[in-house]
Amino acid sequence: MYGENSEGEGSRVKITLVEPGSIAEELGIQAGDELLEINGKRVLDAIDYRFHEGNEEISLKVSRGKEVVIYDIEKDSDDRIGIDFEEMKILSCGNDCIFCFVDQNPKGLRNQLYFRDGDYRLSFMYGNYTTMTNAGPAILQRIIEQRLSPQYISVHVTDYGVRKHLMGLKKDDRILEKIKLLHDNGIDMHTQIVLCPGINDGAALVKTVEDLYAYNKHVASLAVVPVGLTDHRFGLATLKKVDQGYANRLLDQVTLWQNRFRQEIQRGFVYASDEFYIVAGRMIPQAKHYDGFPQTENGVGLVRSFLDEFKRQSKKFPKRLVEKRRLVMATGILASGFMREEILPRLARVSGLHVELVVIPNVLFGQNVTVAGLLSGKCLYSSLKSNGCGNMLLLPPDVLNADGVFLDDMTLQQLEDQLDVPAMVFDGSWSEVFSNLKNPKRSQQTQTLLPILNSRYQPV
Repeated sequence: MYGENSEGEGSRVKITLVEPGSIAEELGIQAGDELLEINGKRVLDAIDYRFHEGNEEISLKVSRGKEVVIYDIEKDSDDRIGIDFEEMKILSCGNDCIFCFVDQNPKGLRNQLYFRDGDYRLSFMYGNYTTMTNAGPAILQRIIEQRLSPQYISVHVTDYGVRKHLMGLKKDDRILEKIKLLHDNGIDMHTQIVLCPGINDGAALVKTVEDLYAYNKHVASLAVVPVGLTDHRFGLATLKKVDQGYANRLLDQVTLWQNRFRQEIQRGFVYASDEFYIVAGRMIPQAKHYDGFPQTENGVGLVRSFLDEFKRQSKKFPKRLVEKRRLVMATGILASGFMREEILPRLARVSGLHVELVVIPNVLFGQNVTVAGLLSGKCLYSSLKSNGCGNMLLLPPDVLNADGVFLDDMTLQQLEDQLDVPAMVFDGSWSEVFSNLKNPKRSQQTQTLLPILNSRYQPV
């Protein structure tokens, strides 16, 4: 469910499930009832409810039609009451960023892809980045009280003049005051800057890094990622893409910061995304550079994590296959270099296995969008239809959503049918790849925890 930029509509939540044999069932609570309050406080959503459910003494105010009943419950702290709720309404972003990726979507996609998420709860639960522009005193207090930590915050720039232009602010959102409040109350934060050449770089970038570094006790990391530009920017502000020279200068500056920060706080604090290293033509840093990989989902250290895990798993690769197999691996332009240099040579040592890497241009978003996770079903089909896909097609992670469909709503099964080949979405396990190669089957996608390279272009 997608809602407006407010929490005001959370005065009641509908109960959708009562677990059999639960406390709720014994009390006579039913699906369709509405939970109004818990321990005298109105309930905003399921997170709010879970926060209070751990108490040993609980008072539930529940409505059914015009009837309101109060249930007083005594239980152990780890006992669940046994109710679940309707999907919570997602808070939208109230900004108008000139680089917003949502505004650069082509027409004709599903409605959800045009929604600007600005929900601090999803930031806590899933690591989604938000600007905190819509976080007023009540939201900030809730984050602190319920320990919704860490929060992932898109800062972009702290200079208000630049911030107003970059993010379309109508008034000062006092981002540093919010960060200080969260910091002083022990809320951990990961932050990011979407870097737009000529706008929030230079002196503005220096100020942003130094401002955030002042709160390094709880601002755990700062990622710098390049602006993502699609071919669908008609009527939007003119922005420059990051080129090789720019990427090298940025990396030089990041290195200077990291050298200083490591001396002062024993960690790098600010990290450039993998895309900067690839565009600059530099080697990806070793694992120790990333201080525990705090921002892999933001495209920071993904390549190193992937390569190190591949090296670890490759020690158990079979020496030969019983039956010869041809595996076609699809990837985006950005990942193609290290895939070709680091992955293919090791796979080629497996006797009986022929591996072909097919680099897929992005026909949906345009040539400047090179990450594998933003490839659509049409992108893949267009490049693979005349290639032939051998015994199995291996797709990059994150090309499917939770419902198993590509960005253009094509399903994996439809792609398999059109290409007439079993396909598998890589899930981080090479043993699964070899297992499936023995007897390739259709639609073997699984969720991934290890993307190949999918820098998260945030809509905020």
